[in-house]
Amino acid sequence: MTTSAQSGRSTDGGVVRKLPDAPARRWAKTDATQQRILDAATEVFGAKGFTAATIADVVAGSGASIGSIYHHFGGKKELYLAIFERMADDIGRRIDQAAETTGELDGPRAFETQVRAYLDAMWLNRRAAIVLASGDAPAGFDRIRRNSMLSSFRRWISVLDLDAASPRDQLLTRILVAIMAESALMVTMCDDAAGAEPIIDATIEWIYRLTG
Repeated sequence: MTTSAQSGRSTDGGVVRKLPDAPARRWAKTDATQQRILDAATEVFGAKGFTAATIADVVAGSGASIGSIYHHFGGKKELYLAIFERMADDIGRRIDQAAETTGELDGPRAFETQVRAYLDAMWLNRRAAIVLASGDAPAGFDRIRRNSMLSSFRRWISVLDLDAASPRDQLLTRILVAIMAESALMVTMCDDAAGAEPIIDATIEWIYRLTG
């Protein structure tokens, strides 16, 4: 997941791919009003679910006008995708930064660095991640999330130089993807970083057992 740090990319817990028809944004530099709207939308979707939530709820939570929300994002579906986009941008940026330090590392160590950066970023983005993993989402979102997750995880795994034609290595790739996905889910449920750290360490331990 070492791509440029810009939005319009999708993630599932760590995935960074361009979303269909997503506007190009740099979320780290997005103005305070847009950030406030997205923070409020994340809280509203988390509390009520995507289906039951309304734009009026987001208006009440953000203090922004309904016109401002439609101007910056559009409707409820676009707000949901923008939460996804913003999380992807932050995760991608953190993994890019981590990847810059892996030049002299062998494949397993480079993979470890990326996995740690991913799981750290998932914990930092846990509120959005929980909303996005709830299953109450716009039509088609689960497919986008699943495909982008697989694409990014397999890109990270490529540093291990596994043989794509080998049934053994094909199975290992699937196992590693499953471990990272489940670890991300566990990390997002932690209340503090101290609780997440043993999960991250255990994830790395299992990866080394499988790839060593």
